[in-house]
Formats: sequence, structure tokens, C-alpha cells
Amino acid sequence: MPGRPLTMLASTLLMGAGLLWVLRSGGPAPVPGHLSLSDFPLTVGDYVGVRIPVDRKTAEILNADGTASVLFRKAGSSGPGIAFFSVFYDRQTPEKNIHSPENCLPSSGWSVLVRKTVSLSLVPGEPPVRASYDVIQKGLDRQVVLYWYQERGRSFSNDYLGRYYMIRDALVMRRTDGAMVRVSQPVTTTPRAALAQEISFLRSLAPLLSRYIPGGTASGTVAALTPSPEEELLR
Repeated sequence: MPGRPLTMLASTLLMGAGLLWVLRSGGPAPVPGHLSLSDFPLTVGDYVGVRIPVDRKTAEILNADGTASVLFRKAGSSGPGIAFFSVFYDRQTPEKNIHSPENCLPSSGWSVLVRKTVSLSLVPGEPPVRASYDVIQKGLDRQVVLYWYQERGRSFSNDYLGRYYMIRDALVMRRTDGAMVRVSQPVTTTPRAALAQEISFLRSLAPLLSRYIPGGTASGTVAALTPSPEEELLR
């Protein structure tokens, strides 16, 4: 898409200008207290996990303040499991910010077969999470990926929308902290079945996120497989 690099450049410049203003006018507000993603529990509901080390090169590229990388399986299951990955940044800047899976997946050799924005009702009584639902393929391997950004009490799937919120919150809240939450697993039967399994897992995991990501909780089944109007405009 020809306009995408220009849009990215413009949003980065705006983000830099907003953050510069914050620094010159008193600095950022303190990040609310929270636990480190690096200590995320290995038992989530009926699921038991093992930590998956992040290699040094990837860790240097991410440059995150907290990282969770865990493979979860239902107790007693011998299936491939669900990979949970999340990164948190205390303070995002133009040089240090969340890397979008939209860019990272293709650069890692994955082809995106399907990409939709979905509404996930994960926590009763809380607003749904707007997440990106991707079906990706590399060779014979297909996976279903769900991811979203969780920043200062909001969840959304569009990185451009995230840049807008970052500039706004830097000016209004004096905060730019935020996280990306991602789950994925191989497709062994159908993408729909893998999606249902991931949603079931997320319903156990989502209530824990507010302890590790300040200012917000993940929020219930796929309520809709249609993009929100605001995200359609930003594509």
C-alpha cells in the first residue's frame, strides 16, 4: 500500500512531537504499580505452561521492560498447546515502542491468509476486546493468531490507532506505557476450531492481565467478525 510508509512516518513524527512536549513540560507521569510480565504465572485455569526463552537478538530488538513467553496446554493434554506472548513498555518513544505483528509476521516468513478484526467478550461485565484474527502459513504449517494492544485502559487491534492514542495520552495523561497481547497455535483441524480453543483459553487468562498491564483489563466468544468503522478508516 503506497500510502502506508508515509502514514507511518507522519504518525511517528507526531508521536515524537507529543513526547517532546511532555518531556519539556515536566516529564511523564509515573506508571501505576504492576507485576512484571516476566513473572507471569504458569497455571491459568485448567492450563499449565512452560516458559519459552526469547533469544538474545529478539530481546534486543523488542527492548521491552517486561516479556511473557509461555506455552500453555490443558492439564493432561498432549496437543501442540497455545503460545502466549506479551510485551510491556513502561514508556514508549519513537525509538522504543511495540513492534506490530502486522509487520513482524511477514518479515519472519509467514504469509497472512486471513486478517479480520474481531470483538472478543472475555470478562463478564467488561467491554469486549478488539483483536486482530489472523490465519498465517509458512510452508505446510498453518496457525491461528489473535493479538491486540492493551494500553492505558484501552484495547484495540490497529497500530495506527495506537499511535493516535499514544500522542493523545502523552498530552492528556502524561503516560505512554502499553502492551501487546498475542496467542497462537497450529491449525490441526480447522481455523474455526483453533479460534474457539484460543478464546476458551483467553477467558481464563484475561482476568489476570490487569495485574501486569496497568490501567486496563482485557475484556468475552467472538461477538462479530467485522472491522470497527474507525479501524476500517485507518487501514
